Amino acid sequence: MGPGCVYPGYLFTYFNTKKTDERKAQIDRANDQVRLLYGPLLACISATRSAYAAMVRQHSPDGTTDGFVKAIREWPDGPEGNSYRHWMKSVLQPLNERAADIIINHLNLLESSNIDPVLLQFVAHVSSYRVILNRWEDGATAEWSAVSYPDKLPQYVEREFKKIKRKQADLLGIKKTATTEAGEAGGKDINTGKVPLHSKL
Repeated sequence: MGPGCVYPGYLFTYFNTKKTDERKAQIDRANDQVRLLYGPLLACISATRSAYAAMVRQHSPDGTTDGFVKAIREWPDGPEGNSYRHWMKSVLQPLNERAADIIINHLNLLESSNIDPVLLQFVAHVSSYRVILNRWEDGATAEWSAVSYPDKLPQYVEREFKKIKRKQADLLGIKKTATTEAGEAGGKDINTGKVPLHSKL
């Protein structure tokens, strides 16, 4: 076999290997995006939303978010205010801290080259509540964060999660269905009604 036959074979092997390596890198990144960023973040945000809705149902005088917020604003040391601070300290803030850590520690896995403003607002909100919780401990129960919770965050995270799952499936050559995607997102839309989390508190 002459050298003229060997060279094309070498080129084919080189480019085929290069293409395979690039595809593997894309698959590995998509896997990391699901496993380390969007999957855990979706779980935290979903849990926070469900917990907030449960808190409102249990402690709002009229069963609504507006009624709950009004009661706390008018009487911070009343039963609604005490319940809110307890839920915030024991349930909501720990979940928010976990979600913020996921974002901060895995910024390199974001699908977009820019950080979405909703993520920046969320991290700022979580940071501000660290101060607020300390102020509550000092007795300043009427203080609230000036940085509201971004109510579009759950929809943003769910949308990005589904986008990455579709990309992951395409790279793996898996044909996905609407039923499969619903199952991956927990079998239901994470928007549990129109409960605007702590944007008003």
